[in-house]
Amino acid sequence: MQHLKTTLLAWPIITVAAMLISFLTKELAAEFFNITLKSQESVHFFLKMMVGWNAQFLKFLALVVVAAPLAEEIIFRYLFWKLPAPSKPYLAAIPSSILFTAAHYFQNPWPDNAFIALFFFGMAQCWLYKRTNYLWCPILSHTLFNLTNLAFLLCIPEKYLVL
Repeated sequence: MQHLKTTLLAWPIITVAAMLISFLTKELAAEFFNITLKSQESVHFFLKMMVGWNAQFLKFLALVVVAAPLAEEIIFRYLFWKLPAPSKPYLAAIPSSILFTAAHYFQNPWPDNAFIALFFFGMAQCWLYKRTNYLWCPILSHTLFNLTNLAFLLCIPEKYLVL
């Protein structure tokens, strides 16, 4: 029960921090480097799909809320981080988080406003797994993170979103 409590306490902190990092990345890139970072391509894809609760939307929802968190946490938190039993777990979390971030850009151009936030999210997920020692904890956190982001996309008009 303590692991569930830790996960449910960590999830909103991780989510808000990642959103803030994404916003700051976009603003700082514009302010200091005169670069306009785009939103993640997957966000634009999702916004185009929101024409109702059709089969395509439901498949996308299942992918983002169930399949992606499960697969990504098994790959990046277990296979690339936990399974090798690193002697310095937080140093080992860095390459795992870099690979996690890179995986989000195989088909999409980067950089965008989320690339630093994705790295932070990967590191936070490693911390959660190390803290609880249960893989279901980062899977649940990832699922809730994705659900929260989708809820924002569905409930807030696009012009107000900090994507």
